[in-house]
Amino acid sequence: MSAQPPASTEKTALLGGNEQGQPPVYSQPAQPPSAPPPYPDAPNSQKPPQFGTTATTVVVTQPVVTHPVVLRDFPVFIVDSQGRQVQTVLEYRTGTKTHLFCFLMFLIGMLVFWPALCFCWLPYILDSAKDVYHINPIDGSVVGVYKRM
Repeated sequence: MSAQPPASTEKTALLGGNEQGQPPVYSQPAQPPSAPPPYPDAPNSQKPPQFGTTATTVVVTQPVVTHPVVLRDFPVFIVDSQGRQVQTVLEYRTGTKTHLFCFLMFLIGMLVFWPALCFCWLPYILDSAKDVYHINPIDGSVVGVYKRM
């Protein structure tokens, strides 16, 4: 019989290990991979600003949106021409609705119910039948009018 080495020793030798089944020992330490080469400058590319250069700042102004003030039969806050925020003062004045209510009560009194003639003056004393004038309390100017009709 010829002396043949065991099969496990052959496999270990082929795989680069030693006879005890240990992995092979390398004499040189592994080197880290080198950095890739730099890219060539592309046309139209901007380079970052270097130290000592000045940067340009662009200021964009946006429009200020103002909402219209809705005038009703209650005081509102407004900004006057000097930039102050003030609350309007209300003043009630007779208007179309006042005269129309008076005439309507007169017709009802003449045609249907004659005691209604006694109440023709009522729209002239009720604020709910009059127009509302909003007045600036600082300078006395009329800011706006809320017409009932």
